[in-house]
Amino acid sequence: MNLTEKTLAVKRAFEGRALTIDVASIELPNGRRSVREIVRHRGAAVILGERPDGRFVLVRQYRKAVELALLEMVAGCLEEGEVPEAAARREMEEESGYTVTALEKLGVIVPCPGYSEERLHLYYARLSQEPSAQRPDFDENLEPVVMTAGEIEAALDDGGLIDGKSIALWLLWRRRRGCGRG
Repeated sequence: MNLTEKTLAVKRAFEGRALTIDVASIELPNGRRSVREIVRHRGAAVILGERPDGRFVLVRQYRKAVELALLEMVAGCLEEGEVPEAAARREMEEESGYTVTALEKLGVIVPCPGYSEERLHLYYARLSQEPSAQRPDFDENLEPVVMTAGEIEAALDDGGLIDGKSIALWLLWRRRRGCGRG
């Protein structure tokens, strides 16, 4: 079965600092026409950082779109021309102060494919023993949070960790470690 949609025309509706929005006129395989609103985004790196003592470094960050301070894995947008691995290392140091000593790519997810082309590159990182000073972006409002695996699991259970990219990364990391398989 052919599921491909043919693009007939694209119009730029919005261009911002972090994303753009295009409106695409499309034709379905059955000949019907429709419109798709597409968020264009450079993508981001998401990092599960583990300290030498076995505890993990996350951040609590205020997210205006949901009006909540969310518990999240460290994450950040790729800069123009930046490869995901470099973004992962940079974001960990900026947001937490920790230096990445080893980095393992676990996969890529598309969190909202119904309207966005964004790809999130998921990493597991071993971190330095002690952090240096944080260097968050000028408009970031966050604080590092150090947690055990048990505390992360409890946050998943009690609704303290609801960020989708962080949940996906945690579950993928656990599967790679042989946890949670039936």
